[in-house]
Amino acid sequence: MKHLVALAIKTMLVFLVLSIVLSLFNDYALWNTLGLSLIIVVAAYIIGDIFILRATNNLISTLADIGLCTLVIWLIGPLILNEPVSFGLALLTSIIVGAGEWVFHKYVARAVFPNNERAYS
Repeated sequence: MKHLVALAIKTMLVFLVLSIVLSLFNDYALWNTLGLSLIIVVAAYIIGDIFILRATNNLISTLADIGLCTLVIWLIGPLILNEPVSFGLALLTSIIVGAGEWVFHKYVARAVFPNNERAYS
């Protein structure tokens, strides 16, 4: 149940940022942005939050999430959004997501992995 709550929070965070930056300011279709958000959430939760955060710390996990998010938006985004996505836009969007991830990781460390001292740093 803890993972479902964390996934719901992460989905809201990522979709909010992507819908504002990609859909509102750059006119990408909202439904396509939702699909891209779900791909990012699943990949980033498994790789960044479950594996990297537990093995390292918040900083490393946040940087990994920014990198992963940038690559997914830049490389997979055009397939989902049906339009090219510039690297700069992908990076900007990912940095904003990363700011939210920093706070989200603190929640995950306390609520999902409370016995992992590394995740708190």
